[in-house]
Amino acid sequence: RFLCTEVLAFLRMEERLHVLAQTAGDPVPGYWQKCCEWAHKNAVELTAALIGAYALPQVMGELQECSKEETQVWHDMIDGSKGRVRFGSSSSVSRTDETEVKAREERHDGCCKAGAAKPVFVVSDCTGESAERTVRSALGQFGHCFERSCQADLTTFRFATSSMMEDIARQARERNAFVVYTLVDPVANSLLAKYCEELEVESHDLWSPLLEKMEGYFDTSRLGVPGRRQYADESYMSMIDCIEYSRLFDDGVHPQRWAEADFMIVGPSRSGKTPLSFFMAQRGYKVANYPLVQDELPPDELWTFPQDRVFALTIEPKKLAGIRSIRMKSLKMSPKSTYGSLSAIREEVNWCTKLYRTHPQWTVLDTTDTGIEENCALILKHLDSIGVAGRVSVSDNPSAI
Repeated sequence: RFLCTEVLAFLRMEERLHVLAQTAGDPVPGYWQKCCEWAHKNAVELTAALIGAYALPQVMGELQECSKEETQVWHDMIDGSKGRVRFGSSSSVSRTDETEVKAREERHDGCCKAGAAKPVFVVSDCTGESAERTVRSALGQFGHCFERSCQADLTTFRFATSSMMEDIARQARERNAFVVYTLVDPVANSLLAKYCEELEVESHDLWSPLLEKMEGYFDTSRLGVPGRRQYADESYMSMIDCIEYSRLFDDGVHPQRWAEADFMIVGPSRSGKTPLSFFMAQRGYKVANYPLVQDELPPDELWTFPQDRVFALTIEPKKLAGIRSIRMKSLKMSPKSTYGSLSAIREEVNWCTKLYRTHPQWTVLDTTDTGIEENCALILKHLDSIGVAGRVSVSDNPSAI
């Protein structure tokens, strides 16, 4: 789903750039048109990569779902009375009737049970990404209580305004939801706190306590303005350059230019190299990756590359076999192929493990049960320790709240 949303993002970028090409003056002749063509090219190539990695019906289904939810977001923003529902969350934020409310309250009585998804509202006057990540991380601490680590019905209201606060609070009361908010606008913040208190809605302000502490520490007042928007400035184009580099040098191509990379990722086929490369590229790093093939000698450029900046992926053979079987079906490969054979995969993973042991400077990451974000954090931690900084700083590419 993450990569499908990226496809839509490129398409929307193409639309905006096309408008600029038609209406705005070019800093350089043909500049906006070239940018427009670049966005279109990336959308097409990323779609082709998705179709190559997954079954076509699955990719088309995900793209259609993303498009539907995007349409709903725009409808809600124009309507001005609804909040955005996050991808994968409930498809509606409308009021529930009394019968459903009573049923929910009965299900919510007592301790947490598998399947008893409790509603949580995340409210932000900007994108809500940071708030949502924080809530999901906190929910992970209650994995012992659920069959899954995040058994909650999470609804995110993005770009919420002060006029929406009462309606959000009333919906939270009707659904017996817990409200978590990061509202920088002092008016919206105080209104939501007021309505939640009046309607006896459980709520928590994630942002104000931190901002108040920082005001005292820096001896200055906050702006009270929601997270600033990202502009297509030099820093932004540097990030785009990182994404473009990682796309061009995916899957071991052009080793003669690996020296330009900030770090490299190696590992067996389908172990997660490409998604991790793109994820890190969005954080301002040029990443090249190379698929290890048993008994095949990698290019010399791998050995001349700084060895403390090589990250080696490993994965449990059974998990890898399952991933490859899906890949084989999408490519209509013979089920007898050794590519998906569990015994052959065990040998391949063992061979990779032995190779990693002969290169102790490499950092080994296990992708079996870890998400992209977790491995990204481990990579960042190591890069910080050896003094490798990203090409886009945190201040240049802020995470809106």
